Amino acid sequence: MAERKQWSRLDNAAKIFPPTSTKRDTKVFRFVCELTEPVDGGILQNALEETIQEFPLYRSILKKGLFWYYLEESNIRPQVAEESLPACSPIYNEDGPGLLFRVLYYKKRINLEVFHVLADGTGAMQFLRALVFSYLAKKYAVSGRLADYDASRDQKNEDAFYKYYDKTGAAPKIKQYRAYRIRGERLPGSRLGVTEGFLSAGAVLEKAHENDATLSEFLIALLICSIYDGMAVRERSRPVIITVPVDLRRFFPAQTARNFFGVIQVAHHFQKDGQGFSQVLANVRESFRRQLTQENLHGIISRYSVFENNPFIKAIPLPVKIPILRISGLWADGGDTAAFSNIGRVAVPEEAAKYIRLFDVFVSTKRPQLCLCSLGDTLAVSVSSQLADTGIQRCFFRQLAEMGISVQIISNLEQYREEETAYATV
Repeated sequence: MAERKQWSRLDNAAKIFPPTSTKRDTKVFRFVCELTEPVDGGILQNALEETIQEFPLYRSILKKGLFWYYLEESNIRPQVAEESLPACSPIYNEDGPGLLFRVLYYKKRINLEVFHVLADGTGAMQFLRALVFSYLAKKYAVSGRLADYDASRDQKNEDAFYKYYDKTGAAPKIKQYRAYRIRGERLPGSRLGVTEGFLSAGAVLEKAHENDATLSEFLIALLICSIYDGMAVRERSRPVIITVPVDLRRFFPAQTARNFFGVIQVAHHFQKDGQGFSQVLANVRESFRRQLTQENLHGIISRYSVFENNPFIKAIPLPVKIPILRISGLWADGGDTAAFSNIGRVAVPEEAAKYIRLFDVFVSTKRPQLCLCSLGDTLAVSVSSQLADTGIQRCFFRQLAEMGISVQIISNLEQYREEETAYATV
């Protein structure tokens, strides 16, 4: 008799991702750890096999049920590999289910790519931290532990949306605007262009405080102004709307390594709200103050959960739900111009930190998305986009440089241009 495999339902935030993932929008994150020395693939494989024991959900494959997708345990052995695919290439394939993450390495970089069904940014970063620490312990005999994250396996697998859903909670009303959309020529083959900027975290934070803002508020305001710089006059009648994922663990006690985030939006209408940086920043600050409250975020959890808990929707077979979810995804996509995600400070033990140069993160996206995280004083700010034009990235980093903040920039766009040139000469 075959052994019955364990399964887990998807959390509320994850349900939209399987039917809406495409080659153009793969719903894949890439988390990067750059070491001070080249990566040893054999040691990394051993570290992965150790780490996945502490994150058993990462052994799951995605299956279709009668009413919903679900995660099922598998015996697939994860294998590290040298990087050979474009960043954030598709992971989920409904015709040949496999693991929902991959671990790649290239020179000094360890890359973890995760399908968003499995985890959000904070959860996936916990996996990468554990993987890197295990690698360093094996290669350099680094001792100690990640003392700031000692969650049990059950806590890591917890569905925090289910835990904090209150059906009596009022979901916040959302005003829907027709956002300004950034258009232009796209990179061939739905490839993702990534521009990574490395700055002093202390210098950027000091400049943010000089403007009476948090780091996120300050950088979002710069992003909005960078988008405005490329807008035609006739396009300025529409607001620039930035989607901002919020880590709900900061507001509700949870140590889950799965999805547990909410989304707020920051909208600025230049014709109504003003065109100066100070006016943009004031609007961003007010948006954060108004939306980042316990009551509002509890309402967001209720809004996510009410769909799943509606008895009528529960009874609809999955083949009927899928087109509804796709339409819902398209509708939601029309409400933003770009996205901003701050993973925050990545903490590692001091003994391990001396072998690590930086952490970074970026994500597949149909529209420009800015992601950031920091290790020590190194702040990594990455802009991912499928657009060939890099005007927004240039303007964003130029503004920081003009404030006296030194910026080191690397990009994979030069690699793409070299490939195109080589192909054209064949």
